[in-house]
Amino acid sequence: MFINQEVNMFEPIKDTLIAWNTKNGERAKLQHAYILIAVVLLVVAGVVGLMNRELGQNILVISIISAAMFLANAIAWSLLQSALLFRLPAVRRTPTRKK
Repeated sequence: MFINQEVNMFEPIKDTLIAWNTKNGERAKLQHAYILIAVVLLVVAGVVGLMNRELGQNILVISIISAAMFLANAIAWSLLQSALLFRLPAVRRTPTRKK
């Protein structure tokens, strides 16, 4: 009975992750990973900081670096998309003839 409930409990999580995987591109997934790492490390740094101040601050630095990576990546992709990708003509392939 418990095994059946565990399987049913994880099905919505699995369905959500599958939908997220198909809906988002690689760049969006990378951005989600950066911000998720930053938030998780921020919480871990807070909990660890209650017991060991120095270690908590070190983890917080890693969290801040991850947040900075998120911002740098967002700015870089935004500039790239506005400056280059919209101005490039769409590549059209012509069918090749086999001889």
